[in-house]
Amino acid sequence: MPNPVQAARHEVAPPPFPPRVAAWHAPFALRQGAGRARSGFTLLELMIALGIVAMFLFWVYQLFIGGSKTANKANWISTIVDQLRNGTSFLSQNIKSTSYPTTLLADTIKDPCENPDKSVAQEYFLKIKSNGTDIKAPTAGQEEIMRFSVCQPEKPSTTPPQAGQVTVFKLMFHAVPNSLVTVGDLRMEVESFSFTTTPPQYAQGGKVSLTPIAGSKKTVSICTDVEHVSFQVDPGASLPTDPTDFRFMQIKIHCVYPKDPKTYKDNSIMITPNVGIMLL
Repeated sequence: MPNPVQAARHEVAPPPFPPRVAAWHAPFALRQGAGRARSGFTLLELMIALGIVAMFLFWVYQLFIGGSKTANKANWISTIVDQLRNGTSFLSQNIKSTSYPTTLLADTIKDPCENPDKSVAQEYFLKIKSNGTDIKAPTAGQEEIMRFSVCQPEKPSTTPPQAGQVTVFKLMFHAVPNSLVTVGDLRMEVESFSFTTTPPQYAQGGKVSLTPIAGSKKTVSICTDVEHVSFQVDPGASLPTDPTDFRFMQIKIHCVYPKDPKTYKDNSIMITPNVGIMLL
C-alpha cells in the first residue's frame, strides 16, 4: 500500500518559473510580437518629432535669409559708395574744364563773351533742369538734366590752320522702375565736334560750324539706383548769370537701395564752372 505522505508529495504542483525565465518559455511568435511593439513609434510621437524638425529648419532658413539680406545690402553700399565717388569726380573734373569756343589769332582772342548779344554766349552755358529743387527719377524713358561744353580753341593763323573742338556733355536720367521705390541711372552722353568760324568776328560772332568727329560719341555711367539729383547755384546769383560772372554750384546725388528704401547713400560736390549758368 502506498505511503500517504509520498502520494501527497507527488500530487503537489511544481512551483512556477520566475517572470524572466517564464518569458523565455513563452511561444517564439509571442515574443517576436512583443519585441516589435516595444520598438515602434506612435503617430503622435511622429508628429511631434516632425514639428520639432520643421521648427528647426524654419529658424535655420530665417538665419540664412537674414544673413543673405545683410550681405546683399553691404555689397550694395560698397558698390554705390564707389560709384558716387567716381561719378562726382568725373563731373567735377569736366565741369572745371568748361569753356567757350574761342579763336586764337596772332594778336588777339575772339570769344562769344565779347558779343553784345548774350544769347550767343548762352549757347555754351552750363545748363541745368532746375535750381534748388530735387529732380526725381523719371518713371519711364529718360530726360536730360544737365548740359555743358568743353572747348579747345581754333587757330586760323597757323600753317595749316587748326580747327577748334567742342565736346558736348549731356547728363541723362534713365528710368529704372522698381516695386518699392522709383530709382534711375545717371549716364553722361559725350560727343565731340570740330568747329571753324569765319572772319572778321570769328568765334565772337557766334556762327560756329560744327562737324561731328567720327568715333567720339560715348556714354559714361555715372551712378545707378539714383532716387533724385539736385543742383543749387550760389544763392546770390540770378539765372541766367552774366557770361563772365562765374558762380559756384552744388551737385548732390541721392541713391536708395531698391529693396529697402530706408537704406540710402548720397554725395555732393561744390564746383565753379568757367562759363555762365542757366536753366535748360
